[in-house]
Amino acid sequence: MSDQVHIIGGGITGLFLAYHHTKRGDSVTLYEQSNTLGGVIGTKIVKEGLVELAANGVLLTDDMKSMLDDIGLTPVYPNKAAKRRYFFTNRKLSRLPISIFTGIRLVITVLFKKIKFNENQNLETWASQIFGASVTKNIIEPAIGGVYGTRLDSLQAESIFSKWEGTGKKTILQELKKNKSKTYGTVSFPQGMGDLVSHLVRYLEPKIQIKTQFPPVQLEEILTWKGKIRFSTSLKILIPILGDRIEPHEVPNLLSITTITRFGKNHLTKKPCFGVLFGKNEGIRALGVLSNSDIFSGRAKDGLHSETWIYPSVAKTGDSITWESILEEDRKVITKKDDAPTAVYVTSWNGVFPAYDRKLFLFNQKLDSLEADWLAKGTDIRFFGNYRKGIGLRSLFESTRGE
Repeated sequence: MSDQVHIIGGGITGLFLAYHHTKRGDSVTLYEQSNTLGGVIGTKIVKEGLVELAANGVLLTDDMKSMLDDIGLTPVYPNKAAKRRYFFTNRKLSRLPISIFTGIRLVITVLFKKIKFNENQNLETWASQIFGASVTKNIIEPAIGGVYGTRLDSLQAESIFSKWEGTGKKTILQELKKNKSKTYGTVSFPQGMGDLVSHLVRYLEPKIQIKTQFPPVQLEEILTWKGKIRFSTSLKILIPILGDRIEPHEVPNLLSITTITRFGKNHLTKKPCFGVLFGKNEGIRALGVLSNSDIFSGRAKDGLHSETWIYPSVAKTGDSITWESILEEDRKVITKKDDAPTAVYVTSWNGVFPAYDRKLFLFNQKLDSLEADWLAKGTDIRFFGNYRKGIGLRSLFESTRGE
């Protein structure tokens, strides 16, 4: 039976939701405050090549493949060089930044250690107890920090590993197996991630109602709408809509992220690679860097090399310093050379990413409670986004598919 569905928010989450409901034959209306769709996901085409505004790829699954076939989009698979990944720890690049002995201990931990969360510990303290200080500093800190946009002491295991039971009954391996599904690696598209947005929009336009530049609306009015209501906005937009249903102390922490795409003649590393993740207190202000033109073909023109550096807002300590100078200082620590770029493009996102900490965990519990209360009163409202079921486009696609 066809349902009437209102989707508030036209970012990538809203587009995924619209796609899944359209496949079910539902009548969908998509509302977006701005005049463009896709949210933070997009690609700028410049004379030097492609500049991704946020994510540079998506983890491909069978369900994602099916959607790409529907919207007529062919994925671009990574080059072989992308299998090479580096950590920058102890002031040097390494593909395996821990000793063989520590590696053996890590394997034993994964096989036999039972996971139990501690709400009073940040992720750095918790991980050190579970995995040891060396693994936490040299692997978990750079890997998690690069993905979640901040350092471990600002995160919490309960939020990061929300799909895990965390009661001390299951091992890490059991949790990993439970959530494992077949994937085909990270892919992009001929004209970057903007291709995903444009093809989804082109597919949806004749099938749904799309209302861009839709003015902000009060929650009380939304509650009068007939049909299912799906929020897919960022937290920055959602919190004002919820109003007094969220107490001031319940508002989650938001992160601001800056990505800088640099085109130049020389590579960051001697060998092509996926990129580099940076440990804490290594003299680098960036969380990580992606070697775009090593990963995917067609990212840079005229023999240039393209890199995207990821920074937390705290990396810029004042107005007198520029993001470009911060990047070049970081780069020199690695290359030991002065190497002027051909072009640099800066993209800053203010408060659009959630901090995966204890406050976010409790906030999601509050949203669960609101959903249940409204449903009991006959109003079907649900919340979707990068703050709900995990970060990354794959998680967003799977959570919206399963709703």
